[in-house]
Amino acid sequence: MSTDLRVPTGSGVVRGFLDDRGVAHWRGVPFGVVPRRFRPAEPVTAAGDLDATSWGPVSWQAPPYLEKKLVTLLPGVVESEQCLNLNVWSRRYRDDRPRPVLVWIHPGRNTCGAGAQPRIDHWTIAAQHEVVVVSGNYRLGPWGWLHLGLLDDRFTGGTNLGVRDQVLLLRWVRENIGAFGGDPDNVTLFGNSAGSSNVSTLFGVPEARGLFHRAAVYSGNAEQPATAAEAVEFAEDFLRTAPTLAGSPADLADLSNVELRYMHRKLLRKGHVHYRPVVDGELIPKAPLDSVRDGLIADVPLLVSVTSNEARWHDLVSDTEIDRLHAALPGADPSLTHDEKVDVVSRHVFIDPARRLLDAAAGIGTCWAQVFDHHASTSPTAADPRIKGRAIHTCDIESMFCDLTSGTDTDRAVAAAEQGALVRLAADGSPGWDPYDSGKPVAHWVGPEPRTGPLP
Repeated sequence: MSTDLRVPTGSGVVRGFLDDRGVAHWRGVPFGVVPRRFRPAEPVTAAGDLDATSWGPVSWQAPPYLEKKLVTLLPGVVESEQCLNLNVWSRRYRDDRPRPVLVWIHPGRNTCGAGAQPRIDHWTIAAQHEVVVVSGNYRLGPWGWLHLGLLDDRFTGGTNLGVRDQVLLLRWVRENIGAFGGDPDNVTLFGNSAGSSNVSTLFGVPEARGLFHRAAVYSGNAEQPATAAEAVEFAEDFLRTAPTLAGSPADLADLSNVELRYMHRKLLRKGHVHYRPVVDGELIPKAPLDSVRDGLIADVPLLVSVTSNEARWHDLVSDTEIDRLHAALPGADPSLTHDEKVDVVSRHVFIDPARRLLDAAAGIGTCWAQVFDHHASTSPTAADPRIKGRAIHTCDIESMFCDLTSGTDTDRAVAAAEQGALVRLAADGSPGWDPYDSGKPVAHWVGPEPRTGPLP
């Protein structure tokens, strides 16, 4: 890690390093500043020389579950409201030939996670493929998703702050990635779970037009945004959790971060808390799925992927989670077996929304369907008897960020196929198989035995 690498950017001259695996790497590069809590971020101004050899601060975290603790941060990482920074990996940044850029939007239900976290090693893609990789941090939980601008005129512009942070990140990439060997005219967004739903939300953001040119959605959907009425109700519910702490949006702005997290936990005790974007008529003028149908991303090649046993992941949360999710569905049949309930929840939460996104995109552009059907032996949950051998939600992350020298022969082959499809999409505009056709809705299955078949 001794080689000193200085790159001029709009943030200043950032000093990275050549890591011990031979990839040039910059960490914690600021791309935005939060002037005040619950306000839109502003672009950074150049600040001279900047040390980009350590991870930057990440957003304050809000646990998604009370009964299950998730390890989503690297050791020693600091939580802060001033968390708008990004990381870049580039193996051949001094080459004259610009390379495709992959921008990762991290998962975590918009409550937790970061641009660098356990299980996700962006180095693997940058080192093994001819691409530049970027990841970043955005505001999470109440800090980025309360939409107080709908409640109080003093917070005008205070909607979709997490989405605005992501747009600001993409603007920084557009303006600066060329200095790292990336092609600003060939940027691919990709994410998993909530990260990919955020990618899909950006499909409905006119301000994001031209900031990305391809996209890959892994186990996400374009149906996350709430209506304004739903967003107001959620914000009011949040305020009601601790009236002695805060009775108004202005009071929330003055609380400590620990007190905001306390209020989140209070709300979590009443049930699952969903921090969602909102159709605010401004940044997001209409439902993203409608924007896709209207052609807003007609020129963006799109890959949509699901795992073959998505909802089985909930068995790791608790023994009753699938029963709870299934019972909440319209027309739920309590006589179904556990496996049948898993299938029903998978279809309702993941498969059907993926199909709707594919159908919307196929009507005006080009898209591809993929089913991931493998659980790598290197996964920390691979041997768990509750999900052993099943391709559960997010297990494809293990293959997407797999060092192609690790795991079994099958693990490596599947990882090479998973990564290869993404990189081909970024480089050539196609993952390498026939586009999705709503009239013949089949998908490419990635697994020990690749095949073509229907969505699960």
